[in-house]
Amino acid sequence: MPALALTLIRALPTSPAVFLSRTILLVYLLLRPDYRAEIRVLYRLVCKRDSRWFWVRNAWCVGRNLALMARLDRPSVATVVDSARVCRDNGSNCLLEQELHTTMASFHFGTWELLPGVYAREGLPVRLVTGRQTDGKLAAQLERLRAGSGVSLARSLREVLGATNEPGVSGFMLDNTSRGEQVEVEADGIVVRMPSAAFKLSRRRGNGVVPAFIRLERSRLEVTTYPAGNEREVALSLLEQVRQHPEEWVFWAKAGAFRSAEAA
Repeated sequence: MPALALTLIRALPTSPAVFLSRTILLVYLLLRPDYRAEIRVLYRLVCKRDSRWFWVRNAWCVGRNLALMARLDRPSVATVVDSARVCRDNGSNCLLEQELHTTMASFHFGTWELLPGVYAREGLPVRLVTGRQTDGKLAAQLERLRAGSGVSLARSLREVLGATNEPGVSGFMLDNTSRGEQVEVEADGIVVRMPSAAFKLSRRRGNGVVPAFIRLERSRLEVTTYPAGNEREVALSLLEQVRQHPEEWVFWAKAGAFRSAEAA
């Protein structure tokens, strides 16, 4: 079903594609009371607010983002990527400016699939470390989309170790918490569980992980990066961004990855 939905969204012009994506996601969450309950609990935990209908706003925003990411190889989306504004006032880009290899982490936040293309268009070699999808057709579609944005793909840390002595970026997704070795850290009263691969690689390089966030703001991509940090600092950056723009984050399918430190 995800592969079919992606095919349909890609076949439509932008506005109908966004409408279809939003509709699919709203119906999907309407049929998943467990996910709606999880969204509410997690929203209350992370944002310190409560809303029975937040899932609707969440699905509306994420639905638009998914439609844009499904079309990242289209000229219209490439133009948006070219105009991305990268916030550089926090010192996180010093590694790139010094031509040091950078371990960068993204999350299911905003238009995350467009982020690698932003750095690739700056002339940097970008390599994504990707896991295996259970849906083979969806995996093939995603690989074609990602490769079309000018980046290369790697299946394991071993494949990226040889490139870490050269300038460039190795990218990871840090809230895909269901597979691989995990690490737990307490940040602002919340225990956050994340995959540990990015932190392993950064420790080899000795320069930490750079958390990066990207979202569409008034038809322009806004990229915000944080200084390279350890597990706790990366988790704090995620919590800060989600609290500022909660609708942009995928709140569901994270059961057990976030829990109250007091309860733990």
